[in-house]
Amino acid sequence: MNKKRLIDIDIAIGISIILVVFGHLLLDRSLPEWYIKSRELIYKFHMPLFMFFSGFLMAISYKPISNRVDYMRFIKKKASKFIPAYLFFSILFLVLETLRYGFTYNQLKIDLLDIIFSPSKAPAGFLWYIYILFQYYLILPLIMWLVNKNWVYVLALGILFQFFKFNSILNLDLFSFYLLFIILGILAFKFLDLYYKLITKFGWLFLLVFVGLLISNVFVITKLILGLISIPAIHYLAIQIEKIKISDKLAKIGRYSYYIYLMNTLVMGVLYVVFITYFKLELSLFVLLALFLCGIFCPIFIYNYIIKKIPFLNKIIQ
Repeated sequence: MNKKRLIDIDIAIGISIILVVFGHLLLDRSLPEWYIKSRELIYKFHMPLFMFFSGFLMAISYKPISNRVDYMRFIKKKASKFIPAYLFFSILFLVLETLRYGFTYNQLKIDLLDIIFSPSKAPAGFLWYIYILFQYYLILPLIMWLVNKNWVYVLALGILFQFFKFNSILNLDLFSFYLLFIILGILAFKFLDLYYKLITKFGWLFLLVFVGLLISNVFVITKLILGLISIPAIHYLAIQIEKIKISDKLAKIGRYSYYIYLMNTLVMGVLYVVFITYFKLELSLFVLLALFLCGIFCPIFIYNYIIKKIPFLNKIIQ
């Protein structure tokens, strides 16, 4: 795969993480109706889109595993990347929640159990993505083996899981829904030339349909369908954006998406308290824009100029 293709993937991931940050702006219930409506619409496709490109990146970085020792080494490496960061930010948000709402033993017990068994209900609920991404890495060798045997098997597996109704224990509900998008991302990389031929030839049509659905909002369309349509639409858009100057900035945002995902809610939440509580600012469009931009760029700054300079934090947040 050549460098040019990697750039458009980074741009597409950059667009995806920008949408994620926009969705995390729901800091209180007094936000304007236009934001609430647009957020509801974005939540119908932004995580399926993000999961697809996560699967794509998983396939890029994957090295064949032939025995149990290789598998254990692989899992240990992924565990050292995801688990410390997950626990660090989970505990940090638990502490912040306790400082804001007060301490009760019963609530502490519930929060700790949620951190371990049901992340989407924990104080840092957005970290469910990191939690199930690690789960996907646990089964990635099986998926890659099935892809090499017959890609139909692994696609059938992803479709089959759409019909399972799990509860939130271990976030199996989210795991089962997004597995299809992870698998599609892996298959897109596996059949890279064919995938790019389809995107370059028909991407404009998907983009047209996608924009039409977003603007009209006439049809009651499911998250599954809109998520699937968004993938070729946004990737085609990323390929077009690559031709203009802004592409480098979007690609950089895409390359830092992991750190933006980990820290954007924390950054925006802290700044929100500062702006509203201490500076007595109204939650205006200007303040929302400032919070949004800080949610994107401050995590990049924090990672490069704080975390990387402190060995303890750098080891936790790799």
